[in-house]
Amino acid sequence: MPKPSKGSRFGLGEPIQGLLADFCAAHYNASERDVVRTALEIFIYQRLEAEPEMRKRFEDARKNVSA
Repeated sequence: MPKPSKGSRFGLGEPIQGLLADFCAAHYNASERDVVRTALEIFIYQRLEAEPEMRKRFEDARKNVSA
């Protein structure tokens, strides 16, 4: 079982820090890392879908990282 954390490593502050800790506990003691990674992935792809211009900038940024 993962050690409970208080979200401090992400520097979230309250109330988000508490929400994350409570959600992780309720979600079968999921790790904060896994919850944050999943949430970020969902958020990023939703925003890219909703904002085509941002998608272009994102794709350009990704090309520059792999170049």
